[in-house]
Amino acid sequence: MAVDQEDEDVAIVDPPPLGKLGPRKCEMAVDNIENKVAFGVAYEEGGEMSTTIHGVPLKAGFIHVRVDGSIKGDALVPVPVVGEIETVDQAIGSHLAWPRDMIIFSPTVEKKKKAKVQGELQRVHALFNSVNPKEDVPPRFRVLYKFSKTMMKESGSSIPVPCDAQVFGMERTIYLLEENVTVLLEFNMIGQAVISTYMAYLHSGFRDTPGRDLSSSFAFLHPATYMLNDKFNAYVVQRLKEGVNRMNFMPFNYNLHWILVVIWESEIFILNSLPHYPHPDELEKALMRAVRAHNAELGRRCPKQPGGTECGYAVMRFMKDLVEDPDMKLLDKWAARSRKTYSNADLDIVRLETLDYIQSIM
Repeated sequence: MAVDQEDEDVAIVDPPPLGKLGPRKCEMAVDNIENKVAFGVAYEEGGEMSTTIHGVPLKAGFIHVRVDGSIKGDALVPVPVVGEIETVDQAIGSHLAWPRDMIIFSPTVEKKKKAKVQGELQRVHALFNSVNPKEDVPPRFRVLYKFSKTMMKESGSSIPVPCDAQVFGMERTIYLLEENVTVLLEFNMIGQAVISTYMAYLHSGFRDTPGRDLSSSFAFLHPATYMLNDKFNAYVVQRLKEGVNRMNFMPFNYNLHWILVVIWESEIFILNSLPHYPHPDELEKALMRAVRAHNAELGRRCPKQPGGTECGYAVMRFMKDLVEDPDMKLLDKWAARSRKTYSNADLDIVRLETLDYIQSIM
């Protein structure tokens, strides 16, 4: 590609080919590539985020995008949700399918002159120092907070968390975006990426437990957005076959609330940290079909969350407590003590463990 004649000390480098990177910032066009209407993030790495949208498989030639802002707000999106998301303005903050040939990735700019490099470093350094971490950010994570709010936010980069096939039954990489790291640092509501990372952290310690190889006792199912269909059933059955006597954990987002499904010895336990929350009947039916069981235990008693937004942290704490119980009797103990509530301090432990793990792999 030609160098800009007005700034000969700047070289433009074409972006890597599609399919080689994780989430990346992009612009989106309609009708023709010059007609840019929106900007956001494209998920192009292999895995659930790049092959489905709201649990529905993407059609050939389409890519999973998140719309962050509009260039032409009244432009029509290529794959609308009729009556809800039809224009770019309506799509802001949403995840959509977008034609692959209408995605524009910005080229990287390599600055050759030392003076310009130093100027950029000074700007970033000043920006880094200007960030004031919030009170909920522990002192040892303040550098990570500044890194997230500056470097990650400006570049659209992510922190990759590689997982081998033993973690979820398939090799995959979790990509922690700036917003994932920030909500965890600020003790706000978390989602799939953070919970998956905590599961990877728990698995990393399985073989390090003195006297116990926990990988033969516990297993994880990835907390993706599932359609309760034959593909879901096949995945559950696959994980159960890999370890007949293992306790299997599957976080599941039900009506924007995280619950933990535990499958153990042909029984299904649904751990819900909110009292009086609707029971996930369709999920239970799908799981019963998958494990060929008829004795699912409805509304299993378990500790509750202290407020209204800590469900993800409660799911992580459920898994921690069950993994660390040497007698594997905690489900029965919880059933006998239905009034237990996790404190913020209880949930903060798993938050800090996750942050320590993220820092250790960077």
